[in-house]
Amino acid sequence: MPGKKSFTWKRSAISKTTERMIAALAHEIKNPLNSMKGAAEFLNQKYGSQTEIKEFTGIILDEIDRLDTYLNEFLSFSRGTRIRLKQVNVGNFIAGIVMTMKHSFPAGLEFSAEPQGVTAEMDPEQIRQVLVNLLSNAKDACASVPGGASAFIRAWPGKKCLFISVSDQGTGISREIRKKIFDPFFTTKENGIGIGLAICRAIIEKHRGRIKVKSAEGKGAEFIIELPWDLRRKINA
Repeated sequence: MPGKKSFTWKRSAISKTTERMIAALAHEIKNPLNSMKGAAEFLNQKYGSQTEIKEFTGIILDEIDRLDTYLNEFLSFSRGTRIRLKQVNVGNFIAGIVMTMKHSFPAGLEFSAEPQGVTAEMDPEQIRQVLVNLLSNAKDACASVPGGASAFIRAWPGKKCLFISVSDQGTGISREIRKKIFDPFFTTKENGIGIGLAICRAIIEKHRGRIKVKSAEGKGAEFIIELPWDLRRKINA
């Protein structure tokens, strides 16, 4: 239907054939990676007392984990898994994510959810993936400021949706970059592959929601998520 918003993976960005190729290639690469990781772990455990061996097997394991992370992102991008809805206590859910990540923010990661006890329907694993990705980006932005900068995550109920905001006091995002920031394979990071925010947008759209960014160079950035209250009805419509 012309003008109707799509809540599936963006087929204009990546075709079904390409998706299958990505998935097949990723699976083929993961198998030897797992074998390499097992061998390196064995060497590390058996000869770890020898400094040079421990150092180099550590490098191998770190690089394997990095490649595995990239492959998992490609698989997430190609799969488009279905939503598994659960009723979630928003404050407790986000507090758990903050607990695991706050050590990565030397200048502080602040969290607030008002009022207490608000619940919402969502796929918690997929929304967790979105928030972890946004917080990881916020961490990088904060680290780029001399002396570090703070980050914030807030949640509050609106009339039609739940709002979740992830913001930082980092270096900000230019207008030109904001235009492309959710495009697949667009990145400004030296070692990035540019699908993290594309995945975030696709997950939020599958939840019939929206994600937007507010920023200006030198003034930090804020990503705002809107998740509708009547999600199950919208999905089944």
